[in-house]
Amino acid sequence: MTDARRTPSLIALDWGTSAQRAWLLDRTGGILDVRRPDQGLLATTAGIDVRDVRARELAYEAAFWSACGDWVTAHPDLPVIACGMVGSAQGWADAGYRTVPADLRFGADALVPVRHRRGLAHLVPGLRVPSAEGVPGDVIRGEEAQIIGALEALGEPTGAVTLVLPGTHGKWVRVDDGEVRSFTTAMSGELFGLLTADGILARTAAEPRRDDEAFARGLIAGRSRGLAAELFGARPLVLDGLLDPASVPDYVSGVLIADEVAHLLPSTGPGQVLLCGTEDLCRRYQQALAAHGVAPTVLAEDVAARGLWRIASSTGLHQPEAQEEQWQ
Repeated sequence: MTDARRTPSLIALDWGTSAQRAWLLDRTGGILDVRRPDQGLLATTAGIDVRDVRARELAYEAAFWSACGDWVTAHPDLPVIACGMVGSAQGWADAGYRTVPADLRFGADALVPVRHRRGLAHLVPGLRVPSAEGVPGDVIRGEEAQIIGALEALGEPTGAVTLVLPGTHGKWVRVDDGEVRSFTTAMSGELFGLLTADGILARTAAEPRRDDEAFARGLIAGRSRGLAAELFGARPLVLDGLLDPASVPDYVSGVLIADEVAHLLPSTGPGQVLLCGTEDLCRRYQQALAAHGVAPTVLAEDVAARGLWRIASSTGLHQPEAQEEQWQ
């Protein structure tokens, strides 16, 4: 006999700058299927003028259909929800922002609908810290779903929690009693990509291979002379035969993560530290945090799927069964 709870009920996407993750979720928010196509914002909008609204709409609709079209065809009545850069000014449509401090509940009118060839997708707004005179603000897109899913996984903790969400644009988020109070973005992931794809360090490096010792060496270096000096240090280390060219990416990764942690960890304040991301990134940040005496709770990045399911439920996009109401 088929378990009715395993019936597909929602298509959910976390669509960021460099990656896209799509989940087919059941009636309890469980994951039935997952896709990870190489179709982030940068790939989706490659070759088009992002100022051309219609061109963007066509590009995103095509990328969505490539990732999820068979799900929609098989289950045409399923609602679709998406978070991340898909809702940015360069995305499918601009879903706007909610200003912090902000709670993590979403009302019925919070989502922005966009049309695809068989229906609608609904975009989740981001979060923003407004800029003040001489002080830049900050923005989040997509991580709000990760935060919601991660806090549920922790049993909805009361009190202060710091969430470290590494990625292309990593986030350090301060949550207190279910309300996002502040956050800071670090471009460590994007810097890593740029440095290892172009410029002198890219020419110094060879085809990368995993080197945990080089990463650990970078972690130590990243806490000393400063980011700009230690990054260039990879080149003389190779020239002097002290660093394998294939190990340059791991060394650079260590320098960048150590610098990020050293600057942002002191601002986290008391409370639990939660680390949520891909397995490899969490391993790296765990090691960097351990150097400061911090042992974070680690969760997989797929908690974002649970967060999206809860947003869909609270906005009325998805109607959970009566026995699932304890999740709301």
